[in-house]
Amino acid sequence: MLENYIQVFVDKEYPSFLDKYLKTKTLNRLKYVTQFCGCDYTKLYSPRFLYTRYSHSLVVAHMTYHFTHDKRATIAALLHDVGTPCFAHTIDYVLDDYIKQETSEKSIVEVIGQDEELISYLKEDGIIKEDLQDLSIFPILENKSPKLCTDRLDGVFHTCFIWLHTYSLEDIKKIYENLVVLENEDGKKELGFLEKEKALLFLKMVFEYAFSLQKCENKYTTKYISEIVKKAIMNHFFALEDLYQKKECEIVSVFEKKFSSWKSFVNATFVCRSNKKPESFFVSLDTKRRYVIPLIIQKNGAKRVTEVLEEAKQIVFKIQKFQDAKYCFIDTIKEIV
Repeated sequence: MLENYIQVFVDKEYPSFLDKYLKTKTLNRLKYVTQFCGCDYTKLYSPRFLYTRYSHSLVVAHMTYHFTHDKRATIAALLHDVGTPCFAHTIDYVLDDYIKQETSEKSIVEVIGQDEELISYLKEDGIIKEDLQDLSIFPILENKSPKLCTDRLDGVFHTCFIWLHTYSLEDIKKIYENLVVLENEDGKKELGFLEKEKALLFLKMVFEYAFSLQKCENKYTTKYISEIVKKAIMNHFFALEDLYQKKECEIVSVFEKKFSSWKSFVNATFVCRSNKKPESFFVSLDTKRRYVIPLIIQKNGAKRVTEVLEEAKQIVFKIQKFQDAKYCFIDTIKEIV
């Protein structure tokens, strides 16, 4: 099923220059970093299959090539997450970065600098590692929220298909095939839609994606794992740097051996919600709001879908205003021990 998902995004002109990079130690490390920031380890979620940062990086690279046929941008897309630690954005919580969620990721240049094989491949393709310092020069790959880019596009797609089971591959294909490169209000290239119907379908998908990341289940999961990581580091079970070196399963084995609450977390099937502060371990925090307001082509140029469709405006309003319960907890976890 993973291969079927990836194949949706592979251009008819296959970018074979990517293949050599896939064998490097830097890319292979990402096979052991889950994409859902640790949510794979609890029964609160039931992903269709394991989706890793490696899979995500490969999909984003294929997407980027499909829309640009630009070798530099495509290679940058493949490497855009090489600085990601185990549990990804959950480690931003360890570093008290709940809102921007940008603190934990190491710079691409720093990581690439430790892989001589990868540097040699970049040289073959006429790229020096410093060319990858600022990914904003590749706007189809990366730009500021709520603009649409390939990194964000896969985030929405894989969350709704793999994690939430709310949309099918056929839905994703319809949306993907309607996307083109447009010029946004800043005069820069950005992905956008040809048809209102497809733009609205995508925005409904964004709605579910955005809500899922603001719900108590997600906040509890990521906060619990961040707290258990903090305790493990404090007790010298592993170091922060190990999160950038070890496999995620190796870190999880420490949790299994050292923390009795981990079993309760793994087996939890629901979180309790309350507007009254619980006496046991609870989560209550504001986190980054992730969503997209895509462009749609109009006679006088591209416009944000919220400027064109009233229904789209209402969807975005609901995303921006949504608040789950103030407190959430799992009744079998009184403290992290």
